[in-house]
Amino acid sequence: MASLDDKLHTALEHSLGQHLHEDIIRRGWDYYRSGQVLNVKQADEDTLYGAVQGSDVYSVLLDSDQFRYSKCTCPFNDYCKHMAAVYFAYCHNLDGESAAQAAYDRILGVDQKPQRTSVTVSVPKFSGRHEQPSDDASPWDWGHWMEEEYGETWRSCRHSLHSLQPVLSALKGTTKHWDKRSQRLHWMSVILFVLDQAEQAIKTVDTFSRYYHEMSFLRMAEPWVEHYYTLVLEMQPSEVIGLDRRWINYVADYAKKRAMKNEQQLFDWTYIYLAICERMAEDTEWYEQELASMTREEHREDPVDLTFVHTAAAMLCFFGRDDEAALSHFGKTDFARSQKVIYPCVAQRLEEGDWKVIGEWMGFLYENISKVKNARTIGPFMTLCRRADTDQPDEPRWTRYMVELLPHSYSDLSDHWLAVKKYEEWADLQLLIGMRPDDLGIQNVREVAKVAPSVMIPLYHQSIDEWINSRNRQGYRMAVKELKKLEKLYKAGKGAEKWDRYLAGIVSKNQRLRAFQEELWKGKIVT
Repeated sequence: MASLDDKLHTALEHSLGQHLHEDIIRRGWDYYRSGQVLNVKQADEDTLYGAVQGSDVYSVLLDSDQFRYSKCTCPFNDYCKHMAAVYFAYCHNLDGESAAQAAYDRILGVDQKPQRTSVTVSVPKFSGRHEQPSDDASPWDWGHWMEEEYGETWRSCRHSLHSLQPVLSALKGTTKHWDKRSQRLHWMSVILFVLDQAEQAIKTVDTFSRYYHEMSFLRMAEPWVEHYYTLVLEMQPSEVIGLDRRWINYVADYAKKRAMKNEQQLFDWTYIYLAICERMAEDTEWYEQELASMTREEHREDPVDLTFVHTAAAMLCFFGRDDEAALSHFGKTDFARSQKVIYPCVAQRLEEGDWKVIGEWMGFLYENISKVKNARTIGPFMTLCRRADTDQPDEPRWTRYMVELLPHSYSDLSDHWLAVKKYEEWADLQLLIGMRPDDLGIQNVREVAKVAPSVMIPLYHQSIDEWINSRNRQGYRMAVKELKKLEKLYKAGKGAEKWDRYLAGIVSKNQRLRAFQEELWKGKIVT
């Protein structure tokens, strides 16, 4: 039988593990083992169907791409054991009972070795073999000690990051007597050390299981990452002096070195690094030092991720309000990767209202987006264009950008023209795209028809012609239905005579279409 691709397969396992309680998964396993899954088949590239014998026969649908659409006809009214049973049966049909057993183990996060009946998480303890640094030791000494004492913890992270939680707690506890300012910087370094351990752990995962483990690891590490950002926001740059300054340099350097690696990474180290830069940018000495270091990294002989280097340099220039230099650096990046950093920059400049600078940023974005034109890049840019056009309606370039990105920008442009009450432009857009009134949403059509009925008339003309040209009875009925709506629009605009001439023309032009003439008579359009 056909099978889901690796990504959808692991996504479905992840969703089952996330949404089903362990007891329900185990009961689903029992259903599968007892042969209560009557059948299972793959309907398309991402959907499974199955039937399960319970107190009745229940139909199950599993959507691996959009799990929220999965459902079962049983009275449980939630994600249920029948769903788990169908998935295990599907795995069995693909590769036998061992594949079902492996899927069951992965979902529950247990060790797959058959001789083990329980799961034991090996958590490294403080060995005492390496002397803990003194309070006034350099951050590099602390980093070296952490590596010696806990640097192999990642080897215990086979199915989850649970082994790292006690390490994180233990390392934080070593400085619980420090003052809050210094303790904050130490904790930031500890979190980065633990995240680095997770990065090493994910490299040991096979390709098939990687997606599942990435989701699991990211969910586990989310509170650690959030705590890191909270600690960064609590920093007061004016207070970062002496040994604390060495700590902030250490943390920034740690994040920077991680971000520069040319490899797939679990966490967004670019943002981790830039969070420090944004907070410390008001410290002129530190800012200039860091910007100079980025210039040096650009010319390193060792291979580095140049997109990160130029993105970081661009953001440092942005924080220093050197927009021209920022755009120059962004121009040297892989736009597909750096764009998510650029959009907030433009949004901030829009808030500030410097239209000369805004024009330079928007022009840069348009130049790059117009080369690619896909929904992922156009969506955020359209949001910026709409904001700019709302704030500066007399500047034509914002509308020009949106129009020139058609048809990809259709949805945003249509919504925008309705929002700013440019009904004629809205109607012209629908004509250009070939939209029928029934496709535009009842509320939108009512709004325009009430305020500017005349702009709707060409839309109905085009739609009626298309229905008639379909040359079938259903098309003729739809044409008559829209003729009735069109009549109301003409009469609302005091155009009864125009309506009579239009109707006479339609009847005369299509007099040989007998079925259409019958529908006109049935609909009482003509008598």
